[in-house]
Amino acid sequence: MKKIAVVEDNPDNRLLVRVILEPLYEVREYTDGPSVLAGLEPEKPDLLLLDISLPEMDGVAVLQRIRATPGLRDLPVIALTAHAMAGDREKYLSLGFDDYVTKPIVDERVLLGAIQRRLAGGPPAPDTVPAEPGLVVSGTLDQLRKRGGDKFTAEMIEVFLQYTARMIAQGRLAYAEGDLVGVENALHPVKSSAGNIGATRIQELAARIEDLARNREPEPIGSLLMEINDAFIAAKPQLEQIRQSLIHL
Repeated sequence: MKKIAVVEDNPDNRLLVRVILEPLYEVREYTDGPSVLAGLEPEKPDLLLLDISLPEMDGVAVLQRIRATPGLRDLPVIALTAHAMAGDREKYLSLGFDDYVTKPIVDERVLLGAIQRRLAGGPPAPDTVPAEPGLVVSGTLDQLRKRGGDKFTAEMIEVFLQYTARMIAQGRLAYAEGDLVGVENALHPVKSSAGNIGATRIQELAARIEDLARNREPEPIGSLLMEINDAFIAAKPQLEQIRQSLIHL
């Protein structure tokens, strides 16, 4: 069985990728750059899925280290990123990534297709246009149930609720301290986490806040942070109810 290493600091993204991959591949997980660099050389995997936005050392820096290491430089590396702006795909391919998959992973065939192409030595996937956010909560949860069953979907909801509450609180604290980099770092993973379960209003607000923080435009951020917190509070009872129903099925 082929071995795939996954570097992802977002816990629900790790859970989702593991459920998609484990029937087909042996999966090893890492949460940051230093840990994967330490783990790759003793046992080189067949392919690496590498998140771009990582703490301490981002995915580009990790890739540079990999390409500079003789025993690892030919390792196929696929970028996993919530950045889906025009030109991002070409940018990451030019930096040395072998392929590029955007988060949230709505259709598992996109990820599996990229992996299969790279393991076979084929070309990267053609560019795609990310879907606009829509009201697809129930449809997304249905897809999660098909992928991993009721227990997995309930766990995804629980992880989302705990993780998103923490990251929104971190973003609000960072904004209060005038730390726009902290706001950007806190809201970036919320965007993909919300997409994973179909919380599209939260996903849309997280993307807007992240973009404003990245462009150092602080004025609208305060009201949007209140709005995303309100959206989370509004969605939480519905998601809790769904989670409870899945546990007791």
